[in-house]
Amino acid sequence: MKSFGGRSTIFDFNPFEESTTQMHQLGTKGETGDGRIFRYGKAGEEIPLGYLAVMPDQDTAELTISVTTAAAIGDKKVIFTHAATTATANEYAEGYLSVSFGTGIGQTLKIASHAALTSGGTGEYVNLEDPIQVALDTTSRIDLTPNVYSGVLTVTTDAAISVPCGVPLRTVTSGSYAWFQTRGVVAVAADATIAAGYEVQGDTDDAAGGKVTVTGTDAQVWKIGHALQAAADTYSHPIYLTID
Repeated sequence: MKSFGGRSTIFDFNPFEESTTQMHQLGTKGETGDGRIFRYGKAGEEIPLGYLAVMPDQDTAELTISVTTAAAIGDKKVIFTHAATTATANEYAEGYLSVSFGTGIGQTLKIASHAALTSGGTGEYVNLEDPIQVALDTTSRIDLTPNVYSGVLTVTTDAAISVPCGVPLRTVTSGSYAWFQTRGVVAVAADATIAAGYEVQGDTDDAAGGKVTVTGTDAQVWKIGHALQAAADTYSHPIYLTID
């Protein structure tokens, strides 16, 4: 897996660029001179111009995985028996391994790379960027979480809990890397009439994936910003994003 160094915030970037080659770490922050903020991500499907992208559904099978070999402080490899699911090579690269139970509980460590993970596979492992801070043993249980900005979508199975990743200023081709705006003024497709100043959220209606609607009473839904002026259904009026 290629390592990307440099500044964590980039100021000399083109928010309209798209590339099939990864140029920055996923989640890298870009900021324009007028204060708009963007995040660098990879599209898991075509993301239309002016639509909200969100993190894909997480695989709940990747929770409380059993560590099978003790790992010492400073180690950068964790060996485990994989869950009853599969993962492609480096699916969790730039994501996170967290210790959810047992010895070493509470650690969050960035994943560098891994081979394809098989269902129920023994002796499976991930390589870490971060060194283990508290030794692990066979009582330890781990969770695998992909990078939030890896394979972003407009529609997920449970849009209510999908992490908002931002709005592109261009249509992004599936599999390509691009910038997604997370703060500041941007036009976003609306799926309802929204009064000026009202708080908005991603629409949980899958048929309207990527559009926004006025915030309701559901506290479980992520809020993404406020309408700068009244927004009409099916139009794309300016929203002030507050994701970042």
